[in-house]
Amino acid sequence: MTSMRMSGRARRSAVAALAAAAALALAACAPPGAEPAQEGPSAGGGGGGGEQVLKVGYISPITGNFAIAGQEMVDGWNLYWELNGETAGDVTVETIVEDDAGNPETSLTKAQKLVTSDDVDVVVGPLLANTALAVAAYTSQQGVPNLHPVAAADDLTQKQANDLTVRTGSQSGSQTNFPGGRWAAEEEGYQTAVTLCPDYAFGWESCAGFSQGFEAGGGEVIEQLWFPNGTSDFSTYVSQIQAAGADVAFVATAGGAPGPDFLRSFLGLGLGESQPLIMNCCGMDQATLRALGADIEGFRSISYWAEGRESPAVEEFSAAYAERYEGRVPSANVAGGYMTASLVAAVLEENGLVTGEDLVSAITEYEFDDSIFGKVSFDDYNNMTSPVYVREVQEVDGVYKNVPIATFEDVDQWLGKSPEEILEQPTYSQDFQG
Repeated sequence: MTSMRMSGRARRSAVAALAAAAALALAACAPPGAEPAQEGPSAGGGGGGGEQVLKVGYISPITGNFAIAGQEMVDGWNLYWELNGETAGDVTVETIVEDDAGNPETSLTKAQKLVTSDDVDVVVGPLLANTALAVAAYTSQQGVPNLHPVAAADDLTQKQANDLTVRTGSQSGSQTNFPGGRWAAEEEGYQTAVTLCPDYAFGWESCAGFSQGFEAGGGEVIEQLWFPNGTSDFSTYVSQIQAAGADVAFVATAGGAPGPDFLRSFLGLGLGESQPLIMNCCGMDQATLRALGADIEGFRSISYWAEGRESPAVEEFSAAYAERYEGRVPSANVAGGYMTASLVAAVLEENGLVTGEDLVSAITEYEFDDSIFGKVSFDDYNNMTSPVYVREVQEVDGVYKNVPIATFEDVDQWLGKSPEEILEQPTYSQDFQG
C-alpha cells in the first residue's frame, strides 16, 4: 500500500503546490483569530517526565450556522478519549480545539496559529468543504498531517490530494450520492428528478454525484436549484420543486439548521404526501430527526453512516454516546470524530509516536471488516472506500433513527469511471455536473 501511495505523489505534486500557494496567499490577508483556544478533555495531559505527546489541533465550527454539526464533530473525538483514556500506548494525546465558525479565512488563521504558535503534530478538521480545502493546502505546505473526520470536498482526495491529507471519517460528496441516484432510478423507477443543493463545493459535488447516478440508472434530471449558505427560509425553493413536477426531488444540505429548515418549508407547503423526496447524509441527520421526529417518519436519505444499522460496532458506540449525552443518538458528525480518534489511537498503540507522512501512511494501511461505518479501507488517494446506505427514518425503541433499506458495499470515489477520467474533468460547479 505504501508503494502505491508513493506512485500517486508524482501525479499530485503540481496541483498540490498550486493549492498550497493559493492557501498561503489567502492566509496572508486573513483576519486575526477572535476566539481563544478551547482545551479538549485531554489537553495538558502531560508532556513532562520524558513522556511522549502527540499534539493535536482540532478545527471545527462550534459557533454560527453549522454549530450543531461542528460541536458534534468535536464531541465524537472527545468521546473516544473519555472512554479509553488520554494515552494510546506510551503516547499522550493533547488536543487544542479552535472554532472557525465555518469561515475559510478564519480556518486558515486558526490553522496558522496551531502550526506556528502551538506547534501541533497534526491538524484535525475543519468541517465544511471550502474551509477544509483551504486548511489542507496550507498544512501540506507546512509538512503537517491533516485528518478530516467529516469534510466531504471531493478535491481533498482528488485534484488537490497530497500525502499529508486523509479523509478519516466520511466519504466525498459525489461518492456517497452516486449509488443513491442509481437506486432511485433503477430500483424505485423514478424517471425524472429535480435537485436542490447548497451553492458551493459540497453542494455542487453532492448534486453531481446524485445526478450522474440517476442518469446512469436511466433517469433524467430536469432541473437543478441552488441555495446560498445561510439560507433559513426555503419556501421559494420548495415552490420551485413543486413547480418542476419531477418524479423525485433530491435535496442536500451541509448539516446543522438547514436540514430542519428545509423540511419545515417542505411540510408546511403540503408536499410531504405528494412529492417523493430523497435527502443527503446531512439533511436527514440526527439534528433533523431530533427536531422533527414523527413528522418525517418514513423519509429517505443517502449516507455512509446509518445509526440504525444492526452491528455490534454501531450498537456499542451508540450506547456509549447515549450514556454520555443524555440518551441522544450519534450523528454522522459524531461518528466521524469518533472514527478519527480511534484510528489515531490504533496507530499510536501499534507504532508509538509517529508524525508526518508516517502517521498518514499508518492510518491508511488499516482495513476494517466492521467498523461503525461497515467494511472500510483507504485508496491510493487517502480516501475511504466503504458502504453507502439508503436509509429510512424509523422509530426504534422510542427514538428515531436512519435504518438501512438498501446497502451498497465497497463504494469508491470514482463514480464508475477511472481515476484518470475524474481527475482530468473540470471541477464540479453549477455549470459542470459531469
